[in-house]
Amino acid sequence: MPCESNPVNLEFPEISLKQRPTNCSNLFSYHTCAVAVNYWIYDKKRKTVVSSGSSRACGSNYNKSSVHAEQKAIEFCRTSNSRHLQIYIWRWSKLGKMKSTYCCRSCTQLVKKYGYENDIFTFNDITKEKAVIENPTLSLAYKIKYGLTD
Repeated sequence: MPCESNPVNLEFPEISLKQRPTNCSNLFSYHTCAVAVNYWIYDKKRKTVVSSGSSRACGSNYNKSSVHAEQKAIEFCRTSNSRHLQIYIWRWSKLGKMKSTYCCRSCTQLVKKYGYENDIFTFNDITKEKAVIENPTLSLAYKIKYGLTD
């Protein structure tokens, strides 16, 4: 288990950046990396990451169990004046290696509703690929809540 004396060496997306964001190490948590989806919002014209974050749990007092990374990223993009934004999503393994993640069924609907299907990506090893896929699955929280299996 990683600790302060033996920190995890995190992998990051292989994209052209003028400068690496300085606040990204706070996106990793050893205890939640199996479920937390991280995102970067990348301005491809300026070659900078303009925002970053991760999905978050809402708790038992909310109708939804979590706010997905795609939802937070699209909210940022919709309020931005830039038309050159791309969204990158991924998960980390417990060892800090990047793992691909794809939009769930509800996020796919949201992405298509606002026209971001060509601007949201994940990484398969170091290869960038679209995060919107055919026949997306239900979110894990929805499956757990309603006792569903694939």
